[in-house]
Amino acid sequence: MKKTILLLAFIAFSCDVKEEFKTITIPNQFSLDIPNSFEKVNNLNEAATLQYQNALKEFYVIVMDESKETFDNAVITNQVDMTPDLEGYFKAIQINLNEAIQNIKIFDQKNTEINGRKAKIFSVTGNVEGYAIFYRYAIVQGKKHYYQIMLWTELKKGKSYLQTMDQSIYSFKELIRHNKLYKE
Repeated sequence: MKKTILLLAFIAFSCDVKEEFKTITIPNQFSLDIPNSFEKVNNLNEAATLQYQNALKEFYVIVMDESKETFDNAVITNQVDMTPDLEGYFKAIQINLNEAIQNIKIFDQKNTEINGRKAKIFSVTGNVEGYAIFYRYAIVQGKKHYYQIMLWTELKKGKSYLQTMDQSIYSFKELIRHNKLYKE
């Protein structure tokens, strides 16, 4: 009887445990809070500036950045059907996602601000290499860069990780660059 009560108490306690976070800083670029259980890796995306995962939970995060000037010039030079702004960048991201993800659904789109920067947050579901995946995605317009923040897990775990994903996304901070080549 005592073992059953202890087991039930442990289960009840473990369900209420909040995820602890740590702040990861990429000097002169940005910072992001991620779960303490995440470990640094370098095999999720070769273009990512930040890559962390919890392999046991099948929970991942990357951040990529791109020069606004590079994107704007590509839009103007190639005369594509998009604008050189956050909405145009979102459209370009959608095109890339549609090419990479089968049975894609993009939903729960929201224009917002993250620490004073214009942002667009949305969810994506679909199949990648035979796996059903849930993504929580944010695009942040910085002073000189666009940032893509992507967290993902198995589709069946998406709902349970959504609050943690959003907490991480809303923690994003662009840092001031202190060098002569980068003027505010």
